[in-house]
Amino acid sequence: MRELKKENSKILFLSSLIFIGFFVLFLRIAYLQLVGRTEYVKRIAEKFPKVALVDIPTYRGSIKDRNGNDLAMSIPTISVYAFPKYVQNKEELASRLSAPTGVPERKILEQLNSGKKFVWLAKKVDKSLLPYIKGVIKDTENSKYVGIQEDFKRFYPHGSLASNLIGFSGDDGTGLEGLEYMLNSFLNEKKQKIPFLFSPEGSLALEPSSYVEALKSKTVYTTIDLGVQSILEDIRDKIVKDWKPKKVAILVMDAKSGDILGMATYPYYDPNNYGKYKPWERRNFVITDIFEPGSVMKPFFIGMALDKGYISEKYTVDGEHGKTEVYGRTVRDVHPYGRLTLDQVLVKSSNVGTVKIAKFLSRKDVEELMQKIHFKDSFGILPGETKPRLPDYRYPANILYSSIGQGLSANLLNLCSAFSLLATGYMPKPKIILYTEDEEGKKNYYESQILRQGLFSQRVMNWLHKNLIRVVEEGTAKLARSDYFTIAGKTGTSQKFDFRVGKYSRDKVVAYFVGYFPATDPRFVAGISVDEPKGLAYGGTAAAPYFKEMVERVSAYYRLKPDKLSKSTP
Repeated sequence: MRELKKENSKILFLSSLIFIGFFVLFLRIAYLQLVGRTEYVKRIAEKFPKVALVDIPTYRGSIKDRNGNDLAMSIPTISVYAFPKYVQNKEELASRLSAPTGVPERKILEQLNSGKKFVWLAKKVDKSLLPYIKGVIKDTENSKYVGIQEDFKRFYPHGSLASNLIGFSGDDGTGLEGLEYMLNSFLNEKKQKIPFLFSPEGSLALEPSSYVEALKSKTVYTTIDLGVQSILEDIRDKIVKDWKPKKVAILVMDAKSGDILGMATYPYYDPNNYGKYKPWERRNFVITDIFEPGSVMKPFFIGMALDKGYISEKYTVDGEHGKTEVYGRTVRDVHPYGRLTLDQVLVKSSNVGTVKIAKFLSRKDVEELMQKIHFKDSFGILPGETKPRLPDYRYPANILYSSIGQGLSANLLNLCSAFSLLATGYMPKPKIILYTEDEEGKKNYYESQILRQGLFSQRVMNWLHKNLIRVVEEGTAKLARSDYFTIAGKTGTSQKFDFRVGKYSRDKVVAYFVGYFPATDPRFVAGISVDEPKGLAYGGTAAAPYFKEMVERVSAYYRLKPDKLSKSTP
């Protein structure tokens, strides 16, 4: 009996060893298949002089506008590779490949004489050159030593249109800036390292990728409307021609969903040739650059004082003939005013009147206001987005200067989103992705998200709405007045702080207009900022007239019925 138990123990032990051995073997196979395969092949390639492991870009999915128009796409190309040690007639090969591929003959020869095991002679070449290149390879007796690999090149069919938003991809197919960078993990999942083998029968890829399979990719549909984007860029070009500014940013959003319909900037660039431009020219100024917003902030501070009950709609203030002292500095109005009613303070954009109203607000009030209008954080919807910069509101002077848009900074996206609260009473999170589509055509829609709701009481909101229309109809933004559509908004002219002399510049300003339309039933919120326009520039001259044109053209594009022809202005 004891012998039988001992025999059973031996069998159990041996069975365990066999099981463990098979389990280890299974794990090794799984590792090679799923994890270590590339490294394994790479180690083999290093030991054999006629094998090379090469990165091959795979098909990157398209980026489209909301209507399916391509903004960024991948087009088929070819690349020429060689095993230099075996190449014949190098000079003739380099000479005949140079002209059609655009690669200098000198560079091709450098590659052929580099002593490397494997080299690329030309990359991302027009596929129509395939018959010619095959002929050159054959004529120079290099059919065994020089080969052609099919691959893809990123192409932007509309050139510079929305370039600072879309960004660009590098030669390896990886997005480097903008949406291209943000969408890397979604659009470019299939990375490939393909082993190339040189043999007496000729060089070949051991695992050529299937062209049909490669084209099965994911697609991103953005919220951008190509029609709106074209309108914004046309208006941008007019601003640049008229004012010769350093920078321009224009944004149009759906006031109810937060969809970004158009986003234009100056400078801009051609992502098909991104290397020819300076990095700062490729920035998306709508989100990357923050400026003091100037008088655009006045509706929020005046509204807060009204909402808290510190003042009433009948409140009046002494304009002091256009200037007043605020903690050792003189605050001035463009025009000298005497006594002003509350609505006149906003419509005439009085700095003196606004800072006097802001004296009613406490630190807690202003902190609450900044939270309500989402000025304490970024939205996180695009790479490079800069969050607003706020001063320390423990110091009363900072409250007063913030009320006229000095001492705090924000980008145009923040300002437009804040105005969506004035337009509709709630703030949708800005959205740039409408939906995505996988390889099988399954769609994943990005739902709208409400970030803020209920800025002020309905009474205060009605008062602001009425007087923001008056700003356009009779106030500082009269040049934004349309004969067809009711526009509500606010101009802003922010002097830029000159750090060299330690004070605000008299010559360098940022001119703004931010508003919403049609004001009788707000559908869009939009903004224009013009950085350092040349000449006597204000928000009412360098931004407001172009806002009017934008309103009329965007409204016509969407076939909106002019509200001024159907009902009287409120």
